[in-house]
Amino acid sequence: MADTTYSGELSLYFKLVPGEKADLEVVAQAALDWVAALRAAALEIEPTAKFRVEIVDAVEGSLRLNAILDWAEDQLKKLEGKEGAHWRVKNLAIALAVFVPSVVVPTALPYILPPTLELSEEDRSRLDALIRETSDKPPVREKRKRFFQTVERDPSIEGVGIAENHESEPLHIIPKSDFAELGGVWAILEEEEEERTVWPVLDVTLISPTLAKRAGAWRFQAPGLPEFSATMKDPRFLEALEQDHVRERLRFGIQMKIKLRVDEKKVGGIWTPKKGGRSVIEVLSPSID
Repeated sequence: MADTTYSGELSLYFKLVPGEKADLEVVAQAALDWVAALRAAALEIEPTAKFRVEIVDAVEGSLRLNAILDWAEDQLKKLEGKEGAHWRVKNLAIALAVFVPSVVVPTALPYILPPTLELSEEDRSRLDALIRETSDKPPVREKRKRFFQTVERDPSIEGVGIAENHESEPLHIIPKSDFAELGGVWAILEEEEEERTVWPVLDVTLISPTLAKRAGAWRFQAPGLPEFSATMKDPRFLEALEQDHVRERLRFGIQMKIKLRVDEKKVGGIWTPKKGGRSVIEVLSPSID
């Protein structure tokens, strides 16, 4: 097989709920967050490299954002032949370090990379080591959190993936169920941070509503978690409820998707919601007429 020059292209892929379109503002902010995270990872993996990252296109149908890691001119000759494999591994590590925390790499990497990906065992081992060394460095970790906090805001995005170029299938897709964890919702922050506010989006079962136009306490249960109370503070939903414009009759056991604000404080090294610290700031479903 003839040697070819490795381009350094990467593609960010958004998997959408069938029939829905992503929020343009969310996608735009996610693109900025992704580029910032790529830069942070690249500086950890190849600190002497001079490069630029450009968004070269965004195709609405597939919702892909394509970027080029354009290595410095004096390095371009290294991108051919055997040296091309070396730089390809670095590009893959930069991409995956943004998506995969180092804690899961030793067991997850064989499943993250499809078997059709042409990499030698030596290159796979080098890729494993680079991701483990890079993905949880503070600059990369913080920018990864911002990226997943951004994409979590849009309920139409049910997964994000990374591909080597705009024509290939994603190497790995992170499902929406992992966005909150990768966004740091459940993480224990640094010891000096004694209070924080998080905004998780949850699929819940309604246990009991407060059917009034005031901000009353509603009770919910999320899969695998105990029941919890949260004050209903979505004014649009409360108004629709009063006007009988909610498409679902509120009753025990209906499924809802809600965005919460949770004010927490650290107690004995564990983040704990403050008394009355949970509130529903937006009801995403059931829908309103």
